[in-house]
Amino acid sequence: MDWKTDILHQLKGRKDHWNSYDEIILQYNHLLEQYIILQGQRSKLEKDVGQLRLTNAGLEKASEASQELANVNNKLSVATEEVVMHLREKGELAGEVLRLNRALVEASDKLAKEESKVQQYKDENDQLIVKIEKTEFDLNEYISINHILREEFVAAQTKLDQLQLEYNRLKPLSLELEQQLEMERRLSKQREEELLECKRVQLEMLNAEVERYNRRVEARKESVAGDNGPLPVPVGKRGSDASLNSLNRSSTASDDASNRKPTVNGLTLGGANIFSSFKRMFNPGVATNVPVDHLNRSSTFCMSASVPTGQAHRWECTDLEVYAIQFHPSGSLLATGCSDKMIYLWEITTSGTPYKNSTLYGSHGAINALDFDNEGARLLAGCSGDKAYIWSYGDNRGLKDTHTGHNGIIYTCKFISGTKLVTGSADRLIKIWDLQNRQCVQTLFAGSKCHDLVVTDATGTIISGHFDKKIRIWDALSEKCRVELQYNAAITSLSYNAGKRQLLACLRDDTLKLIDLRQNSLLHTFTHDHFQISTDTHKAVLSPDGSYACTGSQDGSLLVWNTEDGTCEKVFARKHTSMVTSVAWHPEGRYVASSEKHRQVILWNS
Repeated sequence: MDWKTDILHQLKGRKDHWNSYDEIILQYNHLLEQYIILQGQRSKLEKDVGQLRLTNAGLEKASEASQELANVNNKLSVATEEVVMHLREKGELAGEVLRLNRALVEASDKLAKEESKVQQYKDENDQLIVKIEKTEFDLNEYISINHILREEFVAAQTKLDQLQLEYNRLKPLSLELEQQLEMERRLSKQREEELLECKRVQLEMLNAEVERYNRRVEARKESVAGDNGPLPVPVGKRGSDASLNSLNRSSTASDDASNRKPTVNGLTLGGANIFSSFKRMFNPGVATNVPVDHLNRSSTFCMSASVPTGQAHRWECTDLEVYAIQFHPSGSLLATGCSDKMIYLWEITTSGTPYKNSTLYGSHGAINALDFDNEGARLLAGCSGDKAYIWSYGDNRGLKDTHTGHNGIIYTCKFISGTKLVTGSADRLIKIWDLQNRQCVQTLFAGSKCHDLVVTDATGTIISGHFDKKIRIWDALSEKCRVELQYNAAITSLSYNAGKRQLLACLRDDTLKLIDLRQNSLLHTFTHDHFQISTDTHKAVLSPDGSYACTGSQDGSLLVWNTEDGTCEKVFARKHTSMVTSVAWHPEGRYVASSEKHRQVILWNS
């Protein structure tokens, strides 16, 4: 580098400069030695001159002595001149030494500064070397990740092409099936009308027969009153009267049954609107939007659930991502919430074939959570747009209400009763809403993001799972946290079974934990090699009878555990093409539905 070469040249120049100073000092020392020698010679000569003057005082006239004296004087003069010259040179050398000493001090200071700069440059060079090594390591990692992502993209593109070909192949069949479905619906409507007409004719005949019977009774009473005595009744007539009485009793029973308003699949069938009643009979998913203030739990009874055995049907739900999935309390519908801000309702036939029933619009954000009320008349959705929406699912289908008050994404929402609901959000708050007044009546301060919650009893006790690794049980009356359960990872979802008083918690450390709420103790911890969690809102679910726990995995697998002994009953390895986001169990235990992030939903036979 240039600065290294410059420093090296400066050090070499310094050495040469010091060498020149050494030569000058050596010359100066040599001159001092010569000067000392000449001083000694001068002193000796002066002594000799003095001796000669004393010795030859009488011989001044002798020429030889004079000549020698002259020579000595000449030598003395020459020596004196040399001494003067050496003194002059000594002064000059002393001045040069002083100047060189000053230059040496300046050079030493400059050298010290240069050495400090060299040390600073060396430290910076070491830091740059470490930074370069770290950058090279990160670059190699990014290159490997890019290579893996490129391979995954190629595989996904290949899979997409295959799915597109499969879609193109199944699209004509789907259109044909839709046409058949439309034809069947028309036939069903025609049969309903024929049945209604038949019932109307029967009712008219029954009313006419009753009217004739009443006229005969009135005529008999008048005849008896005119004769002042009872008329004998023939034997043959008694049978006719008995049949009329029986018919009258049948009519009365029919009226009583009409007044009692029997139900089919939990839906009211009134006598005021016969067509609407028969429509409900043939469409069990339709119900009136009448709020009933009791605990919102499905009344569908499940004797025994079984482990899924295989796929019943697979279909693409949307063009984007599926985040939430929920069965209707009757089990006849499946609702899916997607990132395209829509909710799709799918009608599930007895053979397990899904047909698109309707689409619910109106949300301003992706659908993160779904919940039906107990009557199946309303559908609640929590969204990424910080709002909760309620759709009416009945004859007057549409968006009915919007609840605004959170400052973060709503991860979970549940009906508490016919007039209350609860929402949990990323703003670390849990809000309870009054549906009649359309306002928040309680706010629970959890202190951490609420990923999921469940309602356990008729008093409205709420259990919530949070990002801070805690499960909180809230007292509905005091609005305080009654119990806190601490674990080793964030809670992503909760599922509750009221019969066994057990809670299934899904944790971010790739485990499921089954908790006995009677003693708040841990019963089982479920793990598996295929079970991996990649999101904070990963869903797991208990079967309706509490015998099994089911969840999906990041690699597209579906896993089922036995809650009695903790063993893994079934693993459907990588049946989904991307990570499984949510699972739902049919209220009667007949099916399990699972949704993946990449558009598809799978219905599993149980």
